[in-house]
Amino acid sequence: MPIEIRELIIKTEIVSAGHNPRAMVKEKDLQELKKQMLEECKRIFTEQMRERSNKR
Repeated sequence: MPIEIRELIIKTEIVSAGHNPRAMVKEKDLQELKKQMLEECKRIFTEQMRERSNKR
């Protein structure tokens, strides 16, 4: 009785962001992104508050 053996070997390497300088986000860029997100959230919040106050 013939036996067929199939084998697949997959090699992976996991590297954290600390080891890959190209993948790291600069602290200045991160702070700018946080600032933009906060401003956008505030804008959306104030728009929603205006809409709710007009419905009364």
